[in-house]
Amino acid sequence: MDIAQKQNLNQQMRQEQTMTHQQIQALELLFMPATELEGFINAEVEKNPVLDNDLSLTEDVAQFDQCPSTDSDQWLENILKIDDDKRYIKSYNQNISGSGNDLSEKYDYFLNSVEYQMSLDESLTSQLNYFNLTPEVFENCTQIIAALDDDGYLRSHIADLAMVTMIEVSKLEEALSIVQKLEPVGVGARDLRERLLLQLETQGEKKSLCYQLVDQYMDKLGSNQLPFIARKLKISMYELADVIDEIKNLQPVLRVSEQKIDEYVKPEVFVEEDELGNHNVRLNNEMLPNLYVSNQYRQLLMQEDVSKETKNYIKEKLNSGMFLINSIIQRQQTIKKIVKAMVEFQSEYFIHGEDRMRPMTMLQIADKIGVHETTVSRTVSGKYLQGPHGLIALRAFFSTGYVDGNGMSVSKNVVKEIIKNLIAKEDARKPLSDSKISEMLQENGYNVARRTVAKYRISMNISQSKLRRQYV
Repeated sequence: MDIAQKQNLNQQMRQEQTMTHQQIQALELLFMPATELEGFINAEVEKNPVLDNDLSLTEDVAQFDQCPSTDSDQWLENILKIDDDKRYIKSYNQNISGSGNDLSEKYDYFLNSVEYQMSLDESLTSQLNYFNLTPEVFENCTQIIAALDDDGYLRSHIADLAMVTMIEVSKLEEALSIVQKLEPVGVGARDLRERLLLQLETQGEKKSLCYQLVDQYMDKLGSNQLPFIARKLKISMYELADVIDEIKNLQPVLRVSEQKIDEYVKPEVFVEEDELGNHNVRLNNEMLPNLYVSNQYRQLLMQEDVSKETKNYIKEKLNSGMFLINSIIQRQQTIKKIVKAMVEFQSEYFIHGEDRMRPMTMLQIADKIGVHETTVSRTVSGKYLQGPHGLIALRAFFSTGYVDGNGMSVSKNVVKEIIKNLIAKEDARKPLSDSKISEMLQENGYNVARRTVAKYRISMNISQSKLRRQYV
């Protein structure tokens, strides 16, 4: 093999490696929900100097009405020949119209409409300033705050924390007692029992039956052993019911002020009914940032005194940036195509609601639009749809099903809803067992086994019958 052939082979291998990397990136973009995609795009902008996503820089960027293919040098020629009057590139065109100023105003409105809210750590640390603490005690308290989990619990043992922070156990315990006085009440508790006790102490209920029940019989309450608790507390079942109602008014889950924007579930796509009764699919493109190609690098390519090495570097970054833009467009088109097929398949659901959802598999949708089943799986993962019946995960539309007494195919989600309704209407003193629910389903034409009923019940976070039983 001569030198020219070797060079050609090495070049082909490099191209194959590059394409493989780009294909992997395209798959990753398809898998990401928009909230993650925004962060990914911002990271790519940091790595690629020819890209920008700042709307305030529209005077210094290059524009295309359509993103050209990066398979040839045509896209580069387009960049070099573009008029100075049109100098910004949008990462997508659908559902967005108006001038650059209009888009900038929309973007600024979105940013300005987001009210900043402190995180739990920030809120707790700021509250420490209202205590007359020495610098050492203040620092010890911040160590406790830093060790709290997202729910405000201190899961680490004080002794373990002392080893990590090199602070004495007694000093950490002092700091913990201070943190437990902060808002929201119950923060810094080591378990649910301690959290409820802290809340009762704050309410001045330390000598109450409610406090005694939580302190001594929390495990029995969890297993619904109410007659046992009533005997130990020497009260009637009716009095115990009143005590339990007081416990229900406590807050096992803290109402933390922290509400990060990326923690909200945001729909990737909207399904809207028009005046003719048709259900149309609209992408939520406003969640994605715009991408721009810097005019500065376009001008560098046109300058004769720029070295070949520099131009090759710019070309490589332009190629990478254009592929990213094309991948985003392809992602949006794939989502829309798949959701349109889902809407057509589940038309009865969008008209009538949950009880008309049909069994549907990813393979059926893949065959309908001519893609692989894994493409459908990646596309629907972690993404949500806002439709006539509320917000729903795209993955929730896919399920196996049953045939009802009328010979109609129904989704397992329909069966789960029936189970939920049966339990909601049961006699609380004689709750339905899984076997009884299975019998009732079979009487209505749904051949659902007891173990399947139990599986569906657990998936809906519904307790077993003995734990649902009420005594009064």
